[in-house]
Amino acid sequence: MQQSNTQQSNIRPSNMEQPNTQQQSTRESACQQSTCQQTNWYVIQVLTGSEQAMCQNLIDLLDEELYEHCFVPMAERQRRKDGKYVTIREPLFPGYLFIVSDHIEEINAALWKIAKFKRILRAGTALVPLYLEEVETFRSLTDEAFNITMSRGLIVGQAITVTEGPLKGYEGWIKKIDRHKRTAYIEVPFLGTKTRIRVPLEIVEKR
Repeated sequence: MQQSNTQQSNIRPSNMEQPNTQQQSTRESACQQSTCQQTNWYVIQVLTGSEQAMCQNLIDLLDEELYEHCFVPMAERQRRKDGKYVTIREPLFPGYLFIVSDHIEEINAALWKIAKFKRILRAGTALVPLYLEEVETFRSLTDEAFNITMSRGLIVGQAITVTEGPLKGYEGWIKKIDRHKRTAYIEVPFLGTKTRIRVPLEIVEKR
């Protein structure tokens, strides 16, 4: 994730670790009215580039009853190869993975056995899950495998209209686009603050 005036899609831990206290007092279970049996979503910081390996290490290490899902959210990217655009997937939040669990203290203790683990994001000294609103936003943007796929749209005058894909209906979140890289920068709620992330968007027409 990133600040709204930068080009990096890195999470800013200093902002993320200071949730609004009023929101924190009304925190709800993140998987209410969903298929999750365990309810709370936590964000784990790891070394950038080790996200998938760390997630697999956790799956191998943890007892199954301690967690519901461990995953690395991915985003589609377009890259040129041999003169053609190809679709690849990269971590949406470099250096971070997610775990759904109601046993975070046990998981936190187990994590220290893994060399590339850094920390579970906190509010002060407390291990805090995402807010229900934040989880619902995340789920609305991703598919069942927690990936953000390509959206497509057009520009009419100064207005962006998304015609297909997960960003359809969320045009108000778009703060900046990079047509060459087929990328949009959007602001989403995350741990009590607004966080800017880079998501795939192809502008197919400009009028």
